[in-house]
Amino acid sequence: MDDTDTLDVLAGLQRTGIRPGLSRIRRLVARLGHPERAFPAVLITGTNGKGSTAVFLDAILRAGGYRTGCFTSPHLVDVRERIVLDGRPIDAATFAALAIEVRDAMAAGTRPVRATYFEALTAIGFLAFARAGVDLAVVEVGMGGRYDSTNVCDPLVSVLTNVSLDHTAFLGPTVDAIASEKVGVARPGRVCVTAVADGIFERVVGPALDAIAAPARRLGHDVRVVRREDGRIDWTGHGGRLEGIPVGLPGSFQVENAALALAAAETLVETGWVLDAAAMRAGIAGATWPGRFQKVHERPTVILDGCHNPGAAIRLAETLRAEPPTRPLVMVHGSRADKDVGTVLQTLVPCVDAVVETGIPGLAPPDVLAPLAATGGDGKVPVEVVPDLRQAVARAMALAGPGGTVLITGSLYLVGAALASEPWAQEV
Repeated sequence: MDDTDTLDVLAGLQRTGIRPGLSRIRRLVARLGHPERAFPAVLITGTNGKGSTAVFLDAILRAGGYRTGCFTSPHLVDVRERIVLDGRPIDAATFAALAIEVRDAMAAGTRPVRATYFEALTAIGFLAFARAGVDLAVVEVGMGGRYDSTNVCDPLVSVLTNVSLDHTAFLGPTVDAIASEKVGVARPGRVCVTAVADGIFERVVGPALDAIAAPARRLGHDVRVVRREDGRIDWTGHGGRLEGIPVGLPGSFQVENAALALAAAETLVETGWVLDAAAMRAGIAGATWPGRFQKVHERPTVILDGCHNPGAAIRLAETLRAEPPTRPLVMVHGSRADKDVGTVLQTLVPCVDAVVETGIPGLAPPDVLAPLAATGGDGKVPVEVVPDLRQAVARAMALAGPGGTVLITGSLYLVGAALASEPWAQEV
């Protein structure tokens, strides 16, 4: 989360913050010889699920024999997680060399490109994919769509997972305003796969796609998925059907993401890519994505799930109901102050037996969040404040006992810090 996990040549860019717009990234990729034009891409946006959808699709393509690049954000432990080649994070030496190349391009000439941290990483990712000669890149949008730096690529297929309130200071105060930004990843005449709610589609997404003659493939309309009791899915696409597919990523909310990835893969097939049923099944079954309902310990069970906005909280609560963990269930929570923490806690706290608010540098002070957690449980769920993450997990494990469950959730940065330090491995 801080400068210590990045190369010195990029560390200062962490302080530039978010500055939407494409002018800087366009100038930067032009100086680098337009690496974004060297490979075809699928561009994936949405409020929640876009990263999971990306790794599902990446796994399908690799199972089909294609060489892939996958660009996602944020990272959990190491910044190189954001740039993946053939299922593996970019190696440190290559990343360092490309970072220096991007830094030098930013500084060249009489008009330096004052790129943000994310813009520089986007450029590094696109350079890595171009130099590696990937067959296709699966690219997750960082925020929004229209003015996100990833939108300088020209996708064969675009994906819009869903829309709910998040990043309202940058994308707008309503879901309609946010949807209008996210649908900006669509391209004229090319399919956009989406799972947005009917109302948002009818008011915003559908008219925007009609305006550029971009066909829509809608989950629940053109694409359907059913989750079986055993967790496998039956999927019906635009022209095919697959039954009994095991889903590699845990959590009932992954069903929708898997269905969207399959729909994107089917669309690629229609444009000439070769992906048979075996590749689609293998990709969905074999996908991995740390920090998304990830079980990391037994006795007690410890689960990590990055859940930082109301939409993600709804999906996590649905999973807790569909796949009930052993009780008592103790939640270790921490969040950034700029998130809608109150709504997240109102959704999650009634699902658990106790809450331990904690934090890491950069997150909101846990004693500020504790009253929101207490309110979320109507005062019926005990809430404790343990500022140190390691001590907070130890306390939660003690409250859960060997037969219970600890859920570490909230900010992805908190989840990343937990993955890096593995506090569940300590003696309690």
